[in-house]
Amino acid sequence: MLHKIQLKQILTTAMIIAVVAVFTNCTKRGDNLKLGAIPEASFDLLPGADAHRFVVVNKTPGTSLPYWRTSNGESYSGDTARLYFIFKGTYEIKLYSVTQGGLDSASKTITIAENDPTACNRANAIGFIASCDKKTWKLNPAAGAYKVGPGVGNGVWWTSDAAAVTARACEFNDEYTFSFNAERTFQYDNKGDFFADNNLGPGDGGCHPNSEFKPSQMPWVSGTFSYDVLGGGVRGLGQLRVNGLGAHIGLQKVYNMGEVPVGDGPTVTSVTYDILEMQRNPGGAAYDIMVLGVQISAEGWWTFTLRSY
Repeated sequence: MLHKIQLKQILTTAMIIAVVAVFTNCTKRGDNLKLGAIPEASFDLLPGADAHRFVVVNKTPGTSLPYWRTSNGESYSGDTARLYFIFKGTYEIKLYSVTQGGLDSASKTITIAENDPTACNRANAIGFIASCDKKTWKLNPAAGAYKVGPGVGNGVWWTSDAAAVTARACEFNDEYTFSFNAERTFQYDNKGDFFADNNLGPGDGGCHPNSEFKPSQMPWVSGTFSYDVLGGGVRGLGQLRVNGLGAHIGLQKVYNMGEVPVGDGPTVTSVTYDILEMQRNPGGAAYDIMVLGVQISAEGWWTFTLRSY
């Protein structure tokens, strides 16, 4: 069975060494104490269903544990992997083959002539989030735009009310724009101001210009970052990860399994949000709704509801 590994779980050198150690420990005691020859990694690269899809098959002699990396940031394990490249460009596919004798690698390159015209279909997550060109989202201007509580989608601890749309206007005007391109560009624009809760700037619960961010918090000012749409998620709809110091959606202080201490700035370089809902033109509206969740503790979750513009 093929198991796709999220980037945060990508095989590291230390992991490879650990796997080699497992093979070593499995060597029979007695006369057979040699680890064996270092493997000569090799694989077949086969065409898939269309010009954007490929199948790789491990051909390393003997018994091996194969791991795959692609230069667009995907990782896989298993003797066979099915690869999908959405955007035009040249990509490297690399096999890491681990055996009792050690580690070897092999690589091949492929060229994709054009973007996949079907990939921006709104039926899939990347098409819903970025459309076929770019798509801008803001916090949904209604009660419950963000909430926090014990469990996915729970707002028992705190939920924003309808009055927050005005009181926190400097948060509801923030724009999150996702572009459908090979760079997976994510543009955050806070419109020059921010809401100073007890974590930001003067911490007085009002709107302030960006100049009043503390120096350590300046990465939270508007910027250009990148994003990834991943599989899985607590509801099986996928995950949305934004990359870069200061990249965030909804609230600056929230990250995976934690919140930034009061007065501090960002320290993580990516935040992964579970996609909880994707509503297309709800009730015949001319916009879409997207609900994202991020786990901050064993039981705590923040939930952010956004609408497209």
